[in-house]
Amino acid sequence: MFIYKYIVRFYFSIKNYWPLWFNVLNKKGRDLFENNKPEVDEVSRKVIDELKNNGITTTSLDALFPGQNLLKKLTDYTTTLHPESAEQGSKSFLKKYWDKHPVFNLTNPFLALTLNKKVLAIINSYMGMWTKLKYYDLAMTLPVGESAEAIKSQRWHRDPEEKRMCKMFIYLTDVDESAGPFTYVEKSVYGMKYGSLFKQKTPEGVYPDKALVEKAIDKKDIKVMTAKAGTVIFCDTSGIHKGGYATTKPRLMSTSFFSSGTYSEKKYFSIPEKTDLSSLSKEALYAINK
Repeated sequence: MFIYKYIVRFYFSIKNYWPLWFNVLNKKGRDLFENNKPEVDEVSRKVIDELKNNGITTTSLDALFPGQNLLKKLTDYTTTLHPESAEQGSKSFLKKYWDKHPVFNLTNPFLALTLNKKVLAIINSYMGMWTKLKYYDLAMTLPVGESAEAIKSQRWHRDPEEKRMCKMFIYLTDVDESAGPFTYVEKSVYGMKYGSLFKQKTPEGVYPDKALVEKAIDKKDIKVMTAKAGTVIFCDTSGIHKGGYATTKPRLMSTSFFSSGTYSEKKYFSIPEKTDLSSLSKEALYAINK
């Protein structure tokens, strides 16, 4: 097992060597982005700049999509779902609202929002390339009490494999410190202030001890993302982060994960053969591998 892990890590260390990964292996995605530069408004430009500077930024549904009342549309849709019948994952503190491999359906407003041109413009501008959608998820974080041990993604960690990736989180409920807020170390992605600390390990990831993280990181660079419902977080989760340790209040949050075309995992959704995709942009079609 040790030899296998060593071989896997060596493979990914070569594959993810930045000049090779960015300039050669992802040349197609970069060329598509460079030849189709998106037009972005002032709000999106601010989001992109902050994401590039810090690895994380926040905005809101109302700021990104003024007058569309998207929070109500999303929360209304959640009331039509049946999480009790959905496939649940390995994280006991999460209640999933649909299966791990959902059937692609643009009547799902979370998916439609994920593939919106404005969202893709932000994601792709940060990544410097057209990206692939790997999964979209909606889950309730369940309170575990104040004495429960933090496990899995509740602990500090980096997502494994590539040095750049991007997730969009949307809070559907108000999130205070008792509701398991997403927590992030600013400037902890590759090439930034803390980029060399607790480096990624593929495939199992890296989970540094809480005391070691807090000793190595300036407190002002640890961002606890308490916020109102309707808050949107864009974040590079190759950076150091944790979340979902809710003590007394639940948190409802959606997640959309985008990566480069070289990310090794396959997408976690299926597209029926006769699905009408005519409403999607070229960037969106590329994102879903069509």
